[in-house]
Amino acid sequence: MTGQATGETAPVREALVTIGGDGTFALGPGPDGRPVEAEQARLHALTRLRALLGDDVEEQIATRLQLPAALGTEAADHLLPASLSLLASTSGDLASFGWRLGAGTGRAWHRARELRERTIEDAQIALLGYEGPLQTTALGPVTLGAATFLPSGERSLADRGALRDLPHLAAEGIASQLAALAQRVPGAAPHVLVREDAAALVAGGRVSTASGYGRHEPIAAPELGARWQNLLGALGEASGITPGQATLALPARADLLTAARSAGWRRLAIPLAGAKGLDSPAGRELWEALAEARETGIALELLVDPVRIERELDALAETWTRLGYGARDLTGLTLLAHPRSRAGGRSAEAASRSADPAAEPTRDSLLTEEALERVLRAAPAWVERVQG
Repeated sequence: MTGQATGETAPVREALVTIGGDGTFALGPGPDGRPVEAEQARLHALTRLRALLGDDVEEQIATRLQLPAALGTEAADHLLPASLSLLASTSGDLASFGWRLGAGTGRAWHRARELRERTIEDAQIALLGYEGPLQTTALGPVTLGAATFLPSGERSLADRGALRDLPHLAAEGIASQLAALAQRVPGAAPHVLVREDAAALVAGGRVSTASGYGRHEPIAAPELGARWQNLLGALGEASGITPGQATLALPARADLLTAARSAGWRRLAIPLAGAKGLDSPAGRELWEALAEARETGIALELLVDPVRIERELDALAETWTRLGYGARDLTGLTLLAHPRSRAGGRSAEAASRSADPAAEPTRDSLLTEEALERVLRAAPAWVERVQG
């Protein structure tokens, strides 16, 4: 598929903001108000996403259509198994303790592949005649290492050889999916979103061992950056994807952003909900790293919680002003709708600190049509704000 990616996904004109999603889409009821049949779920989701993101909202507000990687309809229909099903020449299955690699291909693994293939097939129908950006989403190699297990029952994170292989396996699988999409939706311009949701847990040594009584040794950000550099290079070789067509989403930590920049990534995303303020040392370090990245031409994308989007954007604008920048310096951002789980009433920060990367996500952490609409409705006010 080398050479398939023929251009950047950004619009020809300069949009003041671009709206997209985090790669998930919890399916709502059908037009008649009844649940959608399983066989029609992906077609229905793609149709609704095209209606929401298939055309730019207005002249200064662009959109990025996403291929839904997970609808949350069953255990095999989440972002982790969807990402695992992309890994080239890899087998595995769902055990009692989580998704296990290399133990032979089980029924759940087969099912995850079937769902991914069905999504691509249905895209040919739902996206007939579509021309524009189309985002493919997958978890990154660091998160996959923390979220999966070896045949022995230990985390894949414990096997440094597996961590070295995962970027190449992921890149090969993503390239294969992009090739299939190019055949079925020839007008789509590919964009890849790689989510490293567990990178802070890995870097902080907060991933539990299989026994639950210990923690895996922390892996320093520069070493994680080497994995991201391998992934970006392998993506380019396998699919022709350029750094301008790939976004790396990371937890809001300065050391991780610096590592990603050193690895060659030119589009970086962070969750606004996880960003500390300037009054804390970690927060100031983060925002200064973001400002430096912005000044050196890094494209910034922000994961925004639709429920709190106005407050999050207000805090962003205030922080940017305190750093000495004007409102116009915030033009050109991409806002990716990304709900935060509110299970148990815990704050987003507390939930992220205690989260197990191997755990199946709750349904309220998946993007819904209503949540995406909230971000779209907030976009015009944001455009007015950054215009000054």
